[in-house]
Amino acid sequence: MESKTNESSRTVPLRVTALRAAFIPRPMGIFILLIIIFAFTAGALRQEWALVLAGAVFLALWVYCLILTLLLALIHNRRARRAFIRVSPREIAAGSVAEALYSEGETAAPKGKIIQLPGILVRCRLLLATKDGRRIRYDFNPAVSAPHFCTVEKRGAYFSAYDEFAVFDILGFFRFAFRLSAESDARLLASPRAADETPTVNARAGESMLKPEFSLQRTDNFIDHRPYVPGDDPRRINWKLFSHGGGLFVREGEHEPPPQSNLIILIDTEYDPLLYNKSQARRGIDMLCETALAAALACAESGMEVLTGYSGGAMRGGNTAELAASLAWPAASPLSASVNLPAVPDNCGILILALPRSGAESSSLDRFLNSTAHRRAGNNAQTIEILFLYDSAAGKAATRSEEIAAAEVCAALYNQRPGVRARLLGV
Repeated sequence: MESKTNESSRTVPLRVTALRAAFIPRPMGIFILLIIIFAFTAGALRQEWALVLAGAVFLALWVYCLILTLLLALIHNRRARRAFIRVSPREIAAGSVAEALYSEGETAAPKGKIIQLPGILVRCRLLLATKDGRRIRYDFNPAVSAPHFCTVEKRGAYFSAYDEFAVFDILGFFRFAFRLSAESDARLLASPRAADETPTVNARAGESMLKPEFSLQRTDNFIDHRPYVPGDDPRRINWKLFSHGGGLFVREGEHEPPPQSNLIILIDTEYDPLLYNKSQARRGIDMLCETALAAALACAESGMEVLTGYSGGAMRGGNTAELAASLAWPAASPLSASVNLPAVPDNCGILILALPRSGAESSSLDRFLNSTAHRRAGNNAQTIEILFLYDSAAGKAATRSEEIAAAEVCAALYNQRPGVRARLLGV
């Protein structure tokens, strides 16, 4: 099996980028400028001094915000070159909170006081996104020493190209933003919560079923044996006694746990655009990950070594926390010819969780089965189990029935493949 990777223990490199600054006149600033022009023009033409006075007041506010925003941005230019935002902890459960930590260079706090002028503010913006489009945008004041906590509602591996150090006016006229460097790898892993119900899994691993089965300890003492009767497990026959006396006797030792077993749980992250929109697909992959985590934890508790993998990614495993973190990585993607499930060894059980699809287009699931069929065809114990999951609590009955029908068709089609056992599961 692949060696497990501890994502949280390795050092994550920074993405080194040149400091970029953007001065952005906001829609409100442009709108106020048009009002100023209209007030001065109408006041001059109609000799309405009230309009000219109103235009002058708006102009004074507009110029004040413009000049002081640019001035404060110039003051903090050097600070923005040193600024960096870290997320702690890197691995959390979906629905938990993460802390945004502002630092400058090697220090974990601002160097000196962060100056803010009347009506002109300084804020940092944490920008995170998953590969399937989930986004987190969190603003906080770097001058405040209190912890800055951000709630992460949804599962996923969150990346970002940059964060922002911004200077802007409270009236919303102008915004001057510096782009800060960010880590090149995933900055936040929000793992799923395990499903309430653990699915029944029958994939074989080595000589053991996933559901714990118990055998008897071997013994050569005659008093721990009894005559064989039809229906007894032939594996318990003591053939040494048979060679000496000719009779069949079975052992009656103490129960022992099942042999060590290996299991790989794969998540097919592809979805059919004819059945799911992007939001539904993300929820569907969450459902797969929650079910996979419940199965992985149950199997790990029974003494199995469990690894997880997903379309386009590597296999990961380890303890309970590492299994949960590994299921933050899968991201929904439409059916494609360029994404594949990871290759797996032969001496393991395989459980694949997938969303149903309506067509017969080639997918990563089909390519995986085709590539492993010739290696596993001669081993009846190495059955590949596929679960097609559908949302039994979908909002619209028509959508739910269409999804169930597609799951039934998929299960029937894949059950025709040798060495594959497919079924549907509503969660």
